[in-house]
Order: sequence, then structure tokens, then C-alpha cells
Amino acid sequence: MAAAATTIPASDSSTDRAGLSILTVAHLVNDINQSVLPVMIPWLVSHRGLNLALAATLVLAMNLLSSVVQPLFGYLSDKRSLAWVIPCAIVVATAGTALIGLAPNLPLMFLGAVISGVGVAAFHPEGSRFSNYFAGKKRASGMSLFTVGGYLGFAMGPVLTTPLIMLFGLPGVAFLLVPAIVVAVLLWRELPRFEAVRKVAHHAHTERAGSDDWRSFSIMTIVVALRSMTFLAAVTFTPIFAIRVAHVNPTLASFALFLLLIGGAIGTMFGGRLADRIDRRRVVVLSLALTTTFGAFIALAGTHAPIYALVGVLALGFGISLGLSAGVLVVIGQEYLPKHIGIASGVTLGLANTIGGLAAPMFGWIGDTRGLVAVFTTIAFFALLAFVGSFAMPKPKALARA
Repeated sequence: MAAAATTIPASDSSTDRAGLSILTVAHLVNDINQSVLPVMIPWLVSHRGLNLALAATLVLAMNLLSSVVQPLFGYLSDKRSLAWVIPCAIVVATAGTALIGLAPNLPLMFLGAVISGVGVAAFHPEGSRFSNYFAGKKRASGMSLFTVGGYLGFAMGPVLTTPLIMLFGLPGVAFLLVPAIVVAVLLWRELPRFEAVRKVAHHAHTERAGSDDWRSFSIMTIVVALRSMTFLAAVTFTPIFAIRVAHVNPTLASFALFLLLIGGAIGTMFGGRLADRIDRRRVVVLSLALTTTFGAFIALAGTHAPIYALVGVLALGFGISLGLSAGVLVVIGQEYLPKHIGIASGVTLGLANTIGGLAAPMFGWIGDTRGLVAVFTTIAFFALLAFVGSFAMPKPKALARA
């Protein structure tokens, strides 16, 4: 491990695969926390007396402070190195998640959700910045690999959490602290590698080429926010959709969420490779068009053919479609703001996603009053809005000159 810490990329054209790999694993462990709460919702409803709207408000609490934390950490990381935040954030995020399961009352659940949200938020700006550094010129592929870690974390959350809750009840989620602490220790030992690659990047001024295009970045932020509403709503309500509409048990419901998220990981990998070869905006347009289609199909299946196998296949297709644009949008944001890639990452991964979280109670209200089919009809509508907005995204100036 010590020898590996001294290895740095020779130039902007090289890719540090070891650095990208450890960041991908870190992203996986960090983002497990974001899919644990959706898996807990059926148990919170049945064992803690919450309704869908109130349970969805916990999702809001988890995302609320991210609107400040992620852009703030992004701004600070543009000024100084904050690599130490990466391992610390993972432990904080998981401790907050554990508190949700251990909490005997709603105020403590909210506190746990807020703590978890802050930890998750603090991780992403520095994590995506160093993925940019480690990726070299293959930024879309590198960022997609990093983003795949997040999707795999989302996917593993249900797989790990469901048996823990079934064996130990809601407090069982506290066992997730074990892998979080292990990965945090490994990351702490690798901090010299992070500092070295940052020095190389600053010496070459690779992150400061070109000028910032705030107007284009603002348009993209709206698209990302709409896409985030689609993603977070689907992640939050897929398990309970499977339970109430397809009439399966919580274990199979969690597997439906797993299919959606593993599809996201598959789509993210293909999207990154595709975006390094063709116009990145086309990948975003394709992704959102397919997402709208699969969201509508899920709603139709819930109305006319509520068969679990069909719902699972459509959830997989929905995830693949949405994943195509995941890492690509982060890279486009960094290309719009080449002088402030920390802020670009913080807003793209934080503020815009938090806006998506703000819509969670609205989706919960729709589920309580109109049913879960109406929730996925609304999800498809927001995906359609994002698809329309993607046509307004200009090509980044650096790519236009190239």
C-alpha cells in the first residue's frame, strides 16, 4: 500500500487505474447509504406507524443539507486539498444511517437522516474531482467508472439491508458501519496518492484550461435536477410499488430495486464509453428518451399487467436508460466550468440532486392519494421534461474548439 501511494500519473493523458479503483470502491460504500432508507420505508410504515408522505420526508431530510454542503465543499476543494474528507464522510454517512434504524422516535430518525445526508454530500465533490484527475484524458470513462461505484452501492444497499432487518430488525442497519470503517481506514492510508496526483494536476493546470460558461451550466443544472427527481422517486417507491401493486414480499421488492440499480450501473459504463466517442449531449438525450419510455411502461404494467417479472424487467430497463447519462452529465458540468470543477461537481452531484430530494414528499403525497401507479406516471412526466430540456444544453466550449 505504501508503494502504491507514490505512484502518480505521468501526464494528463495517462489513467491511474489504481486510484480510480479505490475511489470507485469508496463511492460504492458511501452510496449504500442512499438506498438503505428506501428499503427501510416498508418497515417504517408497518412497524413505526409512518405514512408514505412522512416516510418520504425522511428522504427530504437526508437530502436537504446537501444543497449547502456539496457546493460548499466543492468551493473549498477548488481552494485547497480536502482529500481527508473522503474517508471521514463515509463514516459520518453510515453513522447517520445507523441512527435511523436505532432511533425510537421520529425526531431522532430525522437527525440520523440529516447526518447521513451531510456525510454523503461531503464525499461527492472531492471524490469526483479526484476521479477527474485519475482519469486523464478519458474523463467520461473515468467518471462513469466512479459513478458505477455509486450505482453498485445503491444496488447493494437493498441486498445487504434486507437480511439485516429481517434478522435483527431496523437496528440491524448499524452493521453497515463495519465495511464503512474498513474502507475509510484503507482510504486514509492512500491519502499520499491523492495529494500527489493533485499536485500533478495543478502543475499541468489541466483543470483550468478554457473559460467558465455559467449560462450553459445553469441550463444543464435544470436538466440534472429534473433527472434527479426521476431517479430518487423511482429508487424510493420501487420497493413499495412491487409490494402493493405486484403483491410480492419485501425480499422480492428489494430485489426489484436491486435490478433497477444494477441496470443503472450497466448503463453508466456504456454511457461513459459512448460519450468518449460521440457527442456527449446525444448520450444524454438518448438516455432521457429511454427513461421516459420505461417509466411510462412501468405505469402501464401497474395498471394492466401487474406481474412481478414484468415489473422487474422494466425496472432493469429503466435503470439502464437512466444510467447512460449519469457520469456523462458530471463531465459535461466540469467542462462547462473548467476553472471550478469542484463547484461543478458539488452542484451537479449535490444541489441538483437535492432539488430532486425536495420532490420526494410530493411523490409520497401522490402515492397516498392517487396510488403508486400515479407515482410512476409522474416519474415518466418528469423524465419527459428533462428530455425536452436536454436539447437546450450547448456543447461545451472546449469540445466545440476541438
